[in-house]
Amino acid sequence: MSGSLAMARSAPDATPSPVERPLGPSGRRVLTAADYVAADGALRLRTDEASRYADAAPCTLFTQPAWLRAYEAGALLIVEAQPGRDAPRLVFTRAKGGLIHQGRLARIDETMVSTLADRLMAKAGAGFVVFEDVELATPLPRGPRRFVFHYQNNWRLPLSDSAAQVPPKVVANTKRCLRNLARDNPGVAIRFEAGPQRSVLDAITAFGRIRIEGQGRRYGIDDSETVRLTAVASKVGHASILTMGDTILAADLICLSGDQAYFLTHGYDPGYPTSSLGKITLINSIEACRARGIVDFNLMWGDMPYKAQVGATCIPLQTVVTRRSRLGLIRPGQLATVLHFARLDLKRRLRPAIHRLRARIAERRAAAVRGSGR
Repeated sequence: MSGSLAMARSAPDATPSPVERPLGPSGRRVLTAADYVAADGALRLRTDEASRYADAAPCTLFTQPAWLRAYEAGALLIVEAQPGRDAPRLVFTRAKGGLIHQGRLARIDETMVSTLADRLMAKAGAGFVVFEDVELATPLPRGPRRFVFHYQNNWRLPLSDSAAQVPPKVVANTKRCLRNLARDNPGVAIRFEAGPQRSVLDAITAFGRIRIEGQGRRYGIDDSETVRLTAVASKVGHASILTMGDTILAADLICLSGDQAYFLTHGYDPGYPTSSLGKITLINSIEACRARGIVDFNLMWGDMPYKAQVGATCIPLQTVVTRRSRLGLIRPGQLATVLHFARLDLKRRLRPAIHRLRARIAERRAAAVRGSGR
């Protein structure tokens, strides 16, 4: 058996902390309008094409040039930081008459939403601006020209904080599962490698499809999405891969961007239900990222119990649509955008009631079966 699951000590946070750098709920850098808007209201704007765009320090994974190219972002509007401000570029695309911020999971404050959005609408001729799935430093109220939606969370595990460790009991149980698996199956090994091949992604999606469709749900990664993820993985991807000989038993796809890790997807062989294959690769990924100096391990959206079990914190994400005027909703493109996010928000609000209803139906069916003597 190769590989180790012993959690390493935290790597130091090498990120500078200049004056006037406010902190958000996660304790990391929050971007403000002052980073991008000059005192006279001027912006540093330029355009580029995703096919040739380059950026050595992207804001998040979703503004990585490899990501923008894989998802065919097309024409980009770039907002450069003001001179002397230690802030990443902002990347926007145009859609339906508006500007869509591509930096999902960025940490921003209210001034970014209001001041910057207003300046962009005036300078770039957009009818509205969308900041999708961002972490806001403080709760943001709705307004006459602003819609605020919440339909998913990010689960973040800080790796630079010595107090934020995967619970020792979880690590011990996972190590025991790996030892037992290796004892019963000679040739078991685990590794963390850069630039995973298409075969690894194919194994992940095959296992994921079995698990999700077995629960009666639709699996969201089709062949075209696998092609895109493979393209991204070849540039910024890593994978924890658990194998037995040449056979993949489980794997994670992790993308690294700056000091952040993004847990995109995983899959494991359902033929080993008591071996915690998914937990083995996840803990290995966390350990490998900590050893590389990663500051935050983002487990992303999806409120699965295992994320809390490994010590991650739930970070609510908000999507904000700022419109130029109240009358903007009469434009089909803007209305379609607002309705899209409103549907996702409503679906989240209704989910607990739907789960309770399904549980009651299942209980009644079980009671009917018992009553019939079957």
